[in-house]
Amino acid sequence: MTITETANGPGMRRVLGRMGRCVLSYVLLHVAVWIVIALVVPEWSFLDSMRVGLLMLAFTGIPTVFLAIVAGLAHQHMEVARFRALLAFPMVFFALPLIGAAMAEALVLQVMAQVAFAVWLMPAPLVPENWKGQP
Repeated sequence: MTITETANGPGMRRVLGRMGRCVLSYVLLHVAVWIVIALVVPEWSFLDSMRVGLLMLAFTGIPTVFLAIVAGLAHQHMEVARFRALLAFPMVFFALPLIGAAMAEALVLQVMAQVAFAVWLMPAPLVPENWKGQP
C-alpha cells in the first residue's frame, strides 16, 4: 500500500469527518449557550450578547477546537473517559476572558459549555485506526 492510497482511503475521510464534526458541534454548542446567556443576563441587550458571543467564539472556540484536534490526533493509549476528563481541565481556562465581562452567569454557562464539549461532544478517539488502548 502506498502513501497516496492511505491518504485517499476511507480512514482519512473518516478522520476529516470527525474533525468537521468536532468544529460543527462546538460552534452549535457555543451559539446555543450564548442564546441562553442573552436570555438570562438582563443587563445586556440581545444584540450586545450576540456580539460578545461572537467575540468569545474567537477567544474560546478556536483554541478549544485546536486543542481537541491536536490532542485527538495524538490520543492513542489512554482510556477515552480519562482522556476527556483530562482535556476538560485546560479547556475551562479558555473561558477566563469572561471574567472581564463581570457577568457571573456568562462565565458559569461558558465553563459548563467547555466541560460539556470535552466530556460529551468531542469525538474521541479522533483517529480510530491508530487506537491501541481500551475504547
